[in-house]
Amino acid sequence: MDAEAIVISMNAMQGEHVVEIEYQGEDFGRRGTTPQYADNSQDMQSLPFHQEVLEAANTTALAPALIHAVITVESKHNPKALSKKGAYGLMQLMPATAKHYGLTGFKKANHKHNILVGARYLKELIVLFDGNLELALAAYNAGPANIKKYHNQIPPFQETKLYVPKVLKWYRKYSS
Repeated sequence: MDAEAIVISMNAMQGEHVVEIEYQGEDFGRRGTTPQYADNSQDMQSLPFHQEVLEAANTTALAPALIHAVITVESKHNPKALSKKGAYGLMQLMPATAKHYGLTGFKKANHKHNILVGARYLKELIVLFDGNLELALAAYNAGPANIKKYHNQIPPFQETKLYVPKVLKWYRKYSS
C-alpha cells in the first residue's frame, strides 16, 4: 500500500482491547474509495436519526442498514437509553469506549457523535476480525477481549448469542 497505508494497533483499556486504526494519507471518510450512501431505502428513511446515520456511514464506509440495525437492537432508537452496565445513547457506548474517541461532557448527549463513535468502533472491530461481521458484532456486544478469550468464536454468553442474529435480522430487513 502506498501513502494510504493502514496501521492497526491494540491498546488495553480497563480490561478491554481497543483497536486504533490510523489512516496515513488523506482523511478517512473523504478518500475517493469511500462509498457514498444515499437515501435509497424507504424503510430507513422513516427511521429516527437517519441523516446522522448516513453521515456516519459515509465517514466509516459502513452500510447505513448495518448502523440502523445496531441502533435498533441496542437502544430501539432511544437516544436516552442507559444499560445496567453503564452503556448509553443510541449505539449504547460504554464510557471507556466513548472516552477513547473523545466523547466526553456535552458531546455525550449529542446523537450525531454517539452514532459516529459507535460506527467507528464497529468498523474497527470489523477490521480487527478480518471482515467477519458476526465476530465484530459479538465483540461490539461482549468486548473484543472475550472474542479472543474464546479463540475467535462467539462467546457462550446468552446475551451475545441472541444479539448477533438479532442485529443480522434487522440488517437484512433494512437492506432489502
